[in-house]
Amino acid sequence: MDDPACPERELRQALRDLGWINRWFGGRAFVRAYLDRVLPAWRRRRRGQAPFALLDVATGGADIPLVAVAWGRDRGVPVRVVAVDRHATTARLAREAVGASAAITVIQADARALPFADGSFDVCLCTLALHHLAPAEGPELLRGLHRLARAGFLVVDLVRGPLAYAGVWLLTRCASSPLIRHDGPLSVRRSRSWDEYRRLAAAAAIPNMRVLPLAPFRAGLEWIG
Repeated sequence: MDDPACPERELRQALRDLGWINRWFGGRAFVRAYLDRVLPAWRRRRRGQAPFALLDVATGGADIPLVAVAWGRDRGVPVRVVAVDRHATTARLAREAVGASAAITVIQADARALPFADGSFDVCLCTLALHHLAPAEGPELLRGLHRLARAGFLVVDLVRGPLAYAGVWLLTRCASSPLIRHDGPLSVRRSRSWDEYRRLAAAAAIPNMRVLPLAPFRAGLEWIG
């Protein structure tokens, strides 16, 4: 899916399947639960009538920004999202997915070189993208999100292990996309073990950041300021 030469039809199908997986296997629920936890910190830091400013890194099909906007509507909180993805076609498909929503802006940008000033957002999110980075880039991503976020950030990714591999392999057999059937198990192999997540958190050296288990087979790295 990261290949710039990936045909649009195949990419569109893969993004649709990823949205289905996020819907039924917790990805969206993790985000809503985290936003509920960070909401008091945002209210303490809120600047007048400014909206809840959220950055979604490696947004894929933009299902997470849509979830965040719906969460804000349910809570009576005005949410504005900037969603970024480094893949040009993915960013264009994300713009299609959000349609005419004035609450979401999609831009092409790389997670390793985010073009924003420190403190530009209240909250930053990054789901299922950490395993795409080189090991040395993981702490840099976390520190970058920490600099950008005023109230908190959440990074969610897979946990490597035989049960996770088997579970993801079985789950992705249900996917219509051959990319998802191929990339899902490969993503587990590229992800970190629990010990590696703990070492990653230590290397990032962000005070009060927590490493949390998220079922099934996922870890959350969470900071609330």
